[in-house]
Amino acid sequence: MIEGASQGVGLGTQFLRHIERTRVILHVIDMSASEGRDPYEDYLAINKELESYNLRLMERPQIIVANKMDMPESQENLKTFKEKLAANYDEFEELPAIFPISGLTKQGLATLLDATAELLDKTPEFPIYDESDMEEEAYYGFDEEEKAFEISRDDDATWVLSGEKLMKLFNMTNFDRDESVMKFARQLRGMGVDEALRARGAKDGDLVRIGKFEFEFVD
Repeated sequence: MIEGASQGVGLGTQFLRHIERTRVILHVIDMSASEGRDPYEDYLAINKELESYNLRLMERPQIIVANKMDMPESQENLKTFKEKLAANYDEFEELPAIFPISGLTKQGLATLLDATAELLDKTPEFPIYDESDMEEEAYYGFDEEEKAFEISRDDDATWVLSGEKLMKLFNMTNFDRDESVMKFARQLRGMGVDEALRARGAKDGDLVRIGKFEFEFVD
């Protein structure tokens, strides 16, 4: 994940939607500070993307994985990283666990895997959205006889969504605002669109079209 992901840069929101399903986040940091990067600034930047996309992602416990510890400057960089991290936590906050590893030499991987498994065992699943948000979006004000949506498939293998309820939601969505787009995605899920596409055979990465708007299906 790169800076700007919450705004769609790189894999962007497609990648972040996968993170929503996680219980524990392993935050891998390049401690070699290659290309003049600052490991601590990288850590802050990615956490900012997680928070910007969905505040509830920050509720998940994190493990900081200090990678590339086989490189010459990594030990000193890790020391500086720990000092900066501690300086931004007060005495009552618990610091995230830090595990130094080397993906090249496999140093520290066994310890990291054991700690991750232990944390997963005691970490419950997190609801993706606040119940209040779901309640707010549960009623759309449509007549009972209206069909929520229909699914068809074009000759180019693109899945096509249509239907009165769906198009009303679509036409009320401002696609220039990320918040509106994410709300629309939640509404589609609430209507059962994701499940229906999956049942029809939609695969991860398939194109889905609503009107002239296209997006990739994320399974």
